[in-house]
Amino acid sequence: MSKKKSKNKVQESPLKLQAKHKRDYLSRLKMVCDNLVGPGWFELIPTVDLNIIYERRYPSLNIKMAQGAIINPARWEVYSKTLSSLLDVPAMPLVIKNAIPLKTMLSEGLTLLHFVGMMAKDRFPRSEELRQILSPFLMTKNGYYSYLSDQVSGLLFLMDVRSGNYHDGFLHADKTQTNIRKGGGTNTLLIHSYKPVLNSVVIDGDRREIVAVTRPVPNGITLQVKFKPSAIGLTSATDEMLPVYIQRHALNRLDERLGLQANNVHSHLFFSLFEQPVNFVLGNGCTLLEFNMYQYKVGYLLTTIHEDKLVIRSFLFLTNDDTPEGRQLRQLTGLVKHDKKYLGIDKLSTFTAYKIHEDEELSALFREAGCGSLLDARNLQEIAAEYTPERNKATIHKYISVD
Repeated sequence: MSKKKSKNKVQESPLKLQAKHKRDYLSRLKMVCDNLVGPGWFELIPTVDLNIIYERRYPSLNIKMAQGAIINPARWEVYSKTLSSLLDVPAMPLVIKNAIPLKTMLSEGLTLLHFVGMMAKDRFPRSEELRQILSPFLMTKNGYYSYLSDQVSGLLFLMDVRSGNYHDGFLHADKTQTNIRKGGGTNTLLIHSYKPVLNSVVIDGDRREIVAVTRPVPNGITLQVKFKPSAIGLTSATDEMLPVYIQRHALNRLDERLGLQANNVHSHLFFSLFEQPVNFVLGNGCTLLEFNMYQYKVGYLLTTIHEDKLVIRSFLFLTNDDTPEGRQLRQLTGLVKHDKKYLGIDKLSTFTAYKIHEDEELSALFREAGCGSLLDARNLQEIAAEYTPERNKATIHKYISVD
């Protein structure tokens, strides 16, 4: 090996690397202090105390699988990278100019605040002035800590909503090991995994797999959607609260007929039903629960009673023949089931691809049939599972008369 190549292999000494790490850390600490209360205050802290702060610093915020969690490597990579990028957002400010990254606030920021809040009185010259200027942010005050804790909780809730479905299970981030409101923790976000809760029921003589419409939440609690049958138009002997399950067939229909990302749809399925009043239409031995994605009505959940459970048997897209809107559309246009399927207006993804909202005559027709919400639901394509090429509205015009 040549001397030139050998020199390139030489690494910096551990002492130099440690010194650089310390300089970088103290630089971030100063940035936090300057952003919180303005320049000049950080310089009041003596070198000896800066050394102590550095030695007792909290570790950087870490994202780690909880013990026993089983997460597919590809899914974990996407999840951890997404969460890490979200943690780069500015921490919730108490003053307008505060622009501290959230992950920095949870490590360097809390290290500084906890040191100042717990240091002895008159520890160094003007130490009490520093404590006073930082007092709105200290642990003895509830204000900023509540903001910070709420921001982290909101961000993790967003990740929970985006990161689970009734096929692959749910991921839940636990913040109890971070240093919010306490010191000496591991500063780790532990990510738990939860499998869907499965059961089975006999339907039409065959045993079918069903999935509980549940959701894991903090403190190891699982919430279950329940309804009294009478609240959704059904009758039972006792009218007690019954748990809601969804048949695998219905999940597949929900995914297929909306064409949206399963994480978003399945999360919305839970939150739109849990302890919420629902609109329903009675069918033949069933009830049709109105299903909205955000503010857009997109169809119905066909639900029946089986044993001691309410089971969602299928998802009907709004234009399907077995919905009130679908029947009205058939009366107005003459389009039957196979026509709707051929045209692709039996699914949200292909319905949206026509851009019917741009056609005055077709828009009026679909609104008259009660399908106007689908014209606005084009905004849902931001969470589409895949791209759908635009379709030609003339194809629909050939099938129907809009005079």
